[in-house]
Amino acid sequence: MIRLLKKIYSRWINLLFNFFDFIKVVIARIYKKKIIYSHYARVNNFGDRFNNDLLNYFKTQLIYTSSYKKSQVALIGSILGSYGRDFKGYVLGSGFINNRYDRKENQWNIKIIRGPLSAEQAGLDNSSVLFADPGILSSKIHSITQKKKYTLGILPHSKDVELVKKLDFTKDVLFIHPRRKPIEVIKDINKCHYIASSSLHGLIFADSYRIPNVHLKFSEKLKGGFHKFNDYYLGMDSKPEYIEYASSLTLSKIISNCKLRYTDNYLEKKQKQVMEIFKKCINEIT
Repeated sequence: MIRLLKKIYSRWINLLFNFFDFIKVVIARIYKKKIIYSHYARVNNFGDRFNNDLLNYFKTQLIYTSSYKKSQVALIGSILGSYGRDFKGYVLGSGFINNRYDRKENQWNIKIIRGPLSAEQAGLDNSSVLFADPGILSSKIHSITQKKKYTLGILPHSKDVELVKKLDFTKDVLFIHPRRKPIEVIKDINKCHYIASSSLHGLIFADSYRIPNVHLKFSEKLKGGFHKFNDYYLGMDSKPEYIEYASSLTLSKIISNCKLRYTDNYLEKKQKQVMEIFKKCINEIT
């Protein structure tokens, strides 16, 4: 009975999303706004929802498609495993969730891929593409001037939320819920002097806003383990690092592991390259 109710609920949610997408298409056409279709993870998570903010920044309306074959571009997220080799659109910053996927000898038009691990899985053996996650543009897309109120912000992956919600935090620590709009999460991130996160995009957003951070592992629930984290850090010429949560872990210990793993100049150069590629590719998509 519960399984049936979940299935009915899921169908209604999809119908609702499809209705909203239809309205978006109508409005975009009225205002002659470019429309781009993409197959991505349509879930209530700030990192995946940032795809909408990203394309809106480039004056483009993003519309979800359930089929990779109808997708024109693969954007933010560990979604390349859901794309077949016959996909002929652009790859602009996506990656693989784990190392079991092999998409060599594909027809993809790869311009940006998250990192070298995903690049190898996609059959790339040269440096003709840029390594980056477009989440590094978050500080360009949402310029935030926020007074710091907390010493540490803890931003768990969606699968770690229930575990983290049960922990006792001092008034210096802010629990940042990931199942919200990107701008709401971004505002909370910017209230903190340091960020500890088991969400990859929690770390990427903190990097973008130049807030020292650390990958804080809470559980074994994340699909793919460290793969996407390692992929991102290696793609940014950084050493993958993490600390593991334990009841004995102190605030000072977490903070002592928080850092910025690349320079401002390095980030600015990557941001500029990502923006240039996005502008060019969006202009070419018809």
